[in-house]
Amino acid sequence: MDMRISDGDIAMLSSGSYEYITGIEEAVQRVRISALTVKGDFIYDRELGTDYSGLSADDPLLLEKLDLLIKESCSDIHGTSVEVLSCSGLVAVIRVTCQDNETTTEVDLSGILQ
Repeated sequence: MDMRISDGDIAMLSSGSYEYITGIEEAVQRVRISALTVKGDFIYDRELGTDYSGLSADDPLLLEKLDLLIKESCSDIHGTSVEVLSCSGLVAVIRVTCQDNETTTEVDLSGILQ
């Protein structure tokens, strides 16, 4: 169980309590956080995120390398598997599978990849 993050902040219900998510929603949120955080940038957990060093937007093997890096950064998300399906215009489409549920999410890497 995790708290929903919406517009960069913790989502709250009208009652003032936190909005919690589980299952595929939680997995997608964790994958997005891991993909959008450059490894070492989060001061409270230097292991969180993806190491994009040495990766270039014009690399002919960008999709394969990105898939490996995202899989590595998401390996600690219990019961979840990820696969980068495409990367065009620096927007990666990632398939997230969690507990027999599957969905895709888009991650904009334009501020991360050069």
